This record gives sequence, structure tokens and C-alpha cells, in this order.
Amino acid sequence: MERGFKSRCEEMARTLRIELNLDPTDPMPPALLADYLDVLIWSVEEIGLSPEDVNQLVEIDGDSWSAVTVSSSGKDAILLNPTHTKGRYSSDIMHELAHLLLGHRPSTMFFAGQENLALRGFNPELEEEANWLAGALLLPRAALLKLHASNHPEQQICSEYGVSMQMLRYRKSVTGVNRQMARRKKPTVRRKP
Repeated sequence: MERGFKSRCEEMARTLRIELNLDPTDPMPPALLADYLDVLIWSVEEIGLSPEDVNQLVEIDGDSWSAVTVSSSGKDAILLNPTHTKGRYSSDIMHELAHLLLGHRPSTMFFAGQENLALRGFNPELEEEANWLAGALLLPRAALLKLHASNHPEQQICSEYGVSMQMLRYRKSVTGVNRQMARRKKPTVRRKP
């Protein structure tokens, strides 16, 4: 990631909350942001695939994918794997919205072999950027500090912000909130002159 990218993500999360008439530390439901960006959200079961194709996608290959953004005639839609948890949905939707907000070009799809195996390109740098912005959109650093200062239980935070415990703990770690709060709790030892 380029220098300053993480700070830009925090600022983007703050600005979008203001545009959505939310306080900078309020939860931002992914569906609210998707609606604001005019992006549709569908379960893969809602797009008219045959039952066999849906079965292939969610029961056989269910762990191999979470969400994908598709575009047609200038309209974007996020297709979700319906087998995942609510907290995972939030992360999946925000990750896909982050790609759109960052102006990332969709990965390429191509077919290989005689069985028409579908493969797609993968850019680790773009995925890392989308992951970081998604985390900032779901749990901005300012919110984490505020919640920690008010002693909110982790389970309550997960419920209010619609995230998994894994996402909460990840964000507290990578934003430095854990270290910052630990330093504040350490008693200061004064030395005698």
C-alpha cells in the first residue's frame, strides 16, 4: 500500500458517514452504503440460476467464494454466498464496495481447458487495499477508541456494528488501538529524586 493509504481510508469512512447523516463513530450498515452508492445486493439464489448451478456454487464450492461484484449496463450488483454468517456478509459487502470506491477494475475471467473451467485473475495489492478500506468502513479507528474508552463488551460491539469477533479483534490490532489502550492502563511508576 502506498504511504498514507490507511489514513485516507479512515478519512473516507468518516466522510461517508457524514454524507449518510451518521456520526463519525456510528455503525454504517453495508446495505445503507450500497444503497447510497446505487449498488444492488443479491444472494446467488436470487439471480435465476438453475438449482444445479446454485447447488454447485453454495453447497459444493461454498467455502471457495464469499461475494463478487458484477456489472451490466453501468449498474453494479454484489452477489453473496448465502451460506455465510451475518458478520461475514458485512465484511463481504464492504469489501466489494471498497473495490468500487477505490476505482479498482474488476478482475478478469477466462475459461480454460475442455471442461470450460472458469478462472479469474487475482491482484493481492488490490485485495489488501479493499480489505483495509472495508475494515475502516465497518470499524473506523475513532469508533474503536470510543468504544474501548466506554468499556463496551466485544460481543455488544459485534452486534451493534454487524461484524464478526474476528473482524473486531483484527481491527483493534492493526489500527494500534490495543497497544494504545494498553499503554493508557499501565500505571506510571514515579522514581524518587
